[in-house]
Amino acid sequence: MRKPLLSALVALLVVSAGCTGLITGETVAFESEPATVEDSARASSGYELTNSTEQNITRQVTFAGQDRTIRVVNHVQQYQRGVDLGPLGSIPLAQFVVVSTPGANVAGQTLNPAAQWSNRRVVEQLASRTGSVNDVQSEGNRTAEILGEPRDVGMFSGTVTVQGQEIDVTMHVASFEHEGDVLVVLAVHPDQINERARVDTMFGGITHSGD
Repeated sequence: MRKPLLSALVALLVVSAGCTGLITGETVAFESEPATVEDSARASSGYELTNSTEQNITRQVTFAGQDRTIRVVNHVQQYQRGVDLGPLGSIPLAQFVVVSTPGANVAGQTLNPAAQWSNRRVVEQLASRTGSVNDVQSEGNRTAEILGEPRDVGMFSGTVTVQGQEIDVTMHVASFEHEGDVLVVLAVHPDQINERARVDTMFGGITHSGD
């Protein structure tokens, strides 16, 4: 589940518009600042950093009837923790992903559609793109402190298939704007373990400095 989950989450967060360079025909670049989890929070939660990636995405958009090129730089941090699944052994199914994508604010308007996405839409789009998370159901909302403020966290259930066996999973999703960037945070873990305290510690350990 790890690689499809990561690649699909990044693919969802591509800015779809630009600014003055779109008028002049120049390539317009937007870059986010990395968002990471502090080492102390990561260590106390038992997670390890397994992937730190800078994603450069170039795409064509149509602006005022003309084709233009934009370049988007996202930053992705992925953490995971092994979970004992009995006969299946220890499998890194507890995952925590933090993506920062540029807000692309022009004249006070946010051009990145991800800034307007609900937590539910993030999960639904992720599930439809990866095919690795099935039977996604909303399980309500809660709040958690992230970057010093209470944030809305969507709770979802679903299933994944591991070594031919279907496993129920719980997902915690938060998406919000912070200092010029859009942050999307996703935690996934087997439903059979009580992971909320660890997830909240990871939430509280997120650091980010935009603009």
